[in-house]
This record gives sequence, C-alpha cells and structure tokens, in this order.
Amino acid sequence: MVVNGAGPGSRHDVMVVGEYYFDLIFRGLPEVPKISADLWAEEFEWVPGAAYSTALAFARLGTSAGWWCQFGNDIFSRMILEEARRENIDDRLFIHLDRPLRRVSAAFSFVHDRGFISYAEEPDPLPTPEDLARIRPRILLLQGFSLDTERRRLIEAARELGITVCSDCQHVDYRLSTPGMEEMLGLIDVFLPNASETKALTGEEDVERALSSIARFCPTVVVKCGADGAIASSKGRTTRVPALAVEAFDTTGAGDCFNAGFAHGLLTEPDIGGAIELGVICGSLAVTGYGGRNLPFKEDLTKYRRREAAI
Repeated sequence: MVVNGAGPGSRHDVMVVGEYYFDLIFRGLPEVPKISADLWAEEFEWVPGAAYSTALAFARLGTSAGWWCQFGNDIFSRMILEEARRENIDDRLFIHLDRPLRRVSAAFSFVHDRGFISYAEEPDPLPTPEDLARIRPRILLLQGFSLDTERRRLIEAARELGITVCSDCQHVDYRLSTPGMEEMLGLIDVFLPNASETKALTGEEDVERALSSIARFCPTVVVKCGADGAIASSKGRTTRVPALAVEAFDTTGAGDCFNAGFAHGLLTEPDIGGAIELGVICGSLAVTGYGGRNLPFKEDLTKYRRREAAI
C-alpha cells in the first residue's frame, strides 16, 4: 500500500472520505429493469462516480480538498485516476494498492430519479484519528454513514480538534429508533440526507415533519429534495432554497455534488442560507449532464446566485 500523504504546509480545508465507483449509465430505458425483460437503452456513457463527483466539484470550485480513497491496479481504478489527473483533483490523500480494487455501478437513469446495481470488492478503511490530526482539515466530509465504532472514534477525534463534521446518509437501513442512532446524530455538525432517506429514517411521509424529527438530535440537518431544491433546519430556523430551473438529463451524482457546493459555502458564505444555495447550484447543474460533468467553476457561481430566493 502506498499513501501519497499530505506533509507540512499542505493542509486541506476539506477532507472528503468516500469510495470511488465506476458508473455505467444507461438512459432512455422504456421501463424500470425487471426479471425476464431484455431492455435496450437509447443512450450510454461511463463516468467516474460516488465521491469522485464531490472531489471534482471541489476542484472546479477552487476549494482546497483532499480525497481519502483507495485505488487498485485494475482497469476501473486506472481509468478513474486518469480522469482525476485530467481534472486536476488533488491526489495527496490517495491510497494506492498493488492489487485489484474494483467498484462498479450500473445506473438506470430516468429524468427525476435513478437506480443502481453495484459491486465492490471491499470497503475503504476510514482514516484514523492520527491521520485526521496530521491533515487537520477545517471540514471532514463523510460521504457515507454507519454506527460502527471506528466511525464514531473518527468523529469524536474531529470534534476534539475543532473540525466541522458533515455526513451524508447513503440509504442506510437504520431508523431513529436504532440503538446508537440518536447519539451518532448528536456528534455530527451537519447531516445531509436526501428526501427519501429522511422519510425512511423517521417513518414520516412529509419531508418537513421528517426534518423536524431528525433536527431534535443534530444541530444542522440539510435535506436534498431533488427538483424541489433543499430544506434545512439549523439553530431552530428553517431555510428553503428552490432548485434551479434546469432540464434534468441524468440525476446520477447530484447529491454528491450538492455536498461539495454546501461545504464550499460553509467556508466562504456568511450564513447557512448561502451555503445551501451553493449546494443547490452544484446539485442542479450536475443533473444537466452525465454524472456531474456540467459542474460549475468558481467564476460561474455568480450567474446562478439568487439569495433573495432563500427564506
């Protein structure tokens, strides 16, 4: 195993922790795939996915972000690494293994939603508290969620170091009633589920009621609502930001791109409303092309700012 590593003077503002996936995207299917049906897509593309989309968004926004991710010597890893170099994604936290590490998803993409069939040979190990102390980011962005002891130790170490912890949800099988769930949410500064994950966690069918339920335990909860933008609860205040008026092409990776825009906003905006708006801009533009390829650059953001829309 080879870790590129970040040495003295190379501190990152954001540390992204999440796996890569090699996404095969099928569009224009006549129906959702099912057993005994041979479906033909009208369009196909492959793109680097999962936390790659987040790292790409940070690179385009000019955010100093390191991506903690393992790569093998297989063709999928090599193609992702080639794309990362082409997009000038910071590689100092990449971990290189001298063996295959395949992570592949086949996405069937529709206008307003998508599904996946995925395969991963093994999960990425989390950074240790010692790794975190060495890198010292301002924000730790966890692209997954779990209740395991290793993740809790990492989050507790971040809190001791004064690092803001943001965590996605990623369709876990937990409920608010799951033992340890309330305590874990209390350790996280910002929780970033999407609308369906929020409903599943709480058992509520209404997003606002589900948001209120989670906000009892986590200081800031931001719910990604796709074409409806985002809604958040922070310090007792509810903020809504509508999505941009764009034509959805492929929704794969939109949530990952939202996370990057939001974290960028935490570093650059005067309030939570501005951070949510930047998340919405990145998430909205991500759906206009395959797998987030249409993400904005920093200089593009002013074209899409609508601060008066946040209430």
